[in-house]
Amino acid sequence: MTIPSRHLDATVDPGDGLPTPPGKRAPCGWSIVGIPSTGVKPVALRWSHQATGEIPSRLRVTVAIDQRGDSQITVTLARSGRRIGCFDVRNASVFQPYEIPLLPDDATAMLSEGVALQLTRNSEPVWIFTGGDGLDVVHLPHALVPGTRDAVNEFHARFASLASVQQFGWMEGCVLDGLLDLAALPQHATARSVAQRHLALFIRNNQLIYEGPKSDPCDGHLDTIEGTLPFAAFAQLYPKHPLLDMALAWWRKETDAEGAVIDWISTTSEGSYTLAYPMAIIALQRGDAELERMALTQLRLRQQRLFDGTTFWRMSKPTGVMGNRNWARGIAWHLLGGVRTLSVLRGRPGVDALIPGFAALADWVQKFQRPDGQWSVFVDEPALSQDTAGSAGIAAALAIGANHGWFSDAARTSAQRCLASLSGHLTADGLLGGVSASNKAGEELQRSSYRVIFPMGMGLMAQLIAALASKSE
Repeated sequence: MTIPSRHLDATVDPGDGLPTPPGKRAPCGWSIVGIPSTGVKPVALRWSHQATGEIPSRLRVTVAIDQRGDSQITVTLARSGRRIGCFDVRNASVFQPYEIPLLPDDATAMLSEGVALQLTRNSEPVWIFTGGDGLDVVHLPHALVPGTRDAVNEFHARFASLASVQQFGWMEGCVLDGLLDLAALPQHATARSVAQRHLALFIRNNQLIYEGPKSDPCDGHLDTIEGTLPFAAFAQLYPKHPLLDMALAWWRKETDAEGAVIDWISTTSEGSYTLAYPMAIIALQRGDAELERMALTQLRLRQQRLFDGTTFWRMSKPTGVMGNRNWARGIAWHLLGGVRTLSVLRGRPGVDALIPGFAALADWVQKFQRPDGQWSVFVDEPALSQDTAGSAGIAAALAIGANHGWFSDAARTSAQRCLASLSGHLTADGLLGGVSASNKAGEELQRSSYRVIFPMGMGLMAQLIAALASKSE
């Protein structure tokens, strides 16, 4: 009999911890605390669990407010003051867990004494979740006790729960799409109700209640192209919901002269996924030919502006400035959004003309797949570390395209190799590590060896699992 991993949640003493910063808000009204600097009473974690014979391997906290810059949270035993580790937090996103490994003696002492958390590098504080109704134990400060259950099975247990919830926008959209893709498989049918539970966190009393990329309240309105990806899942679950019109109005307001929906003046590859895909779903549901054409226009213009056959750029400006050359996640957004959109609209006018361009991109990116089955964070630079999220997104797109016969059999084999490799980056309780950090700090952090646990990558991995499984059934 296999034993699942256990999460021993801590009781939090906020000490002189900082309140929520002005103009910011934690999701869902959940409780948070800011880790203070040294010289004041620290945030303390204590355990009352009967943990005889259980030795935790990790201590975790989860970020609750968007964080910019580099911070170091030092962890010391509450009574002896002995240092047992540091959380290295850099440009973290909300719902991003951080962990430190525990030596057996430190783990035992931690459960007995408790620990103190203080900021010891940088002046920028870090806010963590401390409690709240419906908050998953994975997001609470906790000690992880590994079980004997296979990491992939643990992945499915964590993913099909509120442990995989992400900030509303592109991150949560990746997760919702993964849940609905898995729900199409009989063995994962309950994932559909999990997706509904996720959305219920943000849609309350028929109102959109959420925080933007900087943890600023954005209730009732949209502000970036990345924020509309969840409307793809929303439309599938609630096709008659009046809030869908919010996305339609925003898309039509933010178009440039050629019909691309853009952020300010930049065309970004994210739009192939965060715009074209939900547009296609709503267009098909409503029989809206104009919206169909608008969805395909997003793909066509991004293909023209971002990929010349030898180089892929995530961002292009009319001034000629280009950014994020051959970035794995940038490629994933365009390729995944493309095959998903074309899949929804297959057989409709204009679709067949776009398939060769995406097939060419699929052939091109496969040439850079590493021997370990992943792609480097910048795909043509093999000396750099992998990005498991970008790799999962690319592989999911390859598998979907191969399923439709648009891509070669080699694309499917490439996707299978990637999935086999991803399991090696799962934690004992099934969270996906090895992800390059948020791109808000620019390329320097991406190019470093710094990698994190980032649940939006679990959504991309779930999409890959579902795409490969759906063809085999």
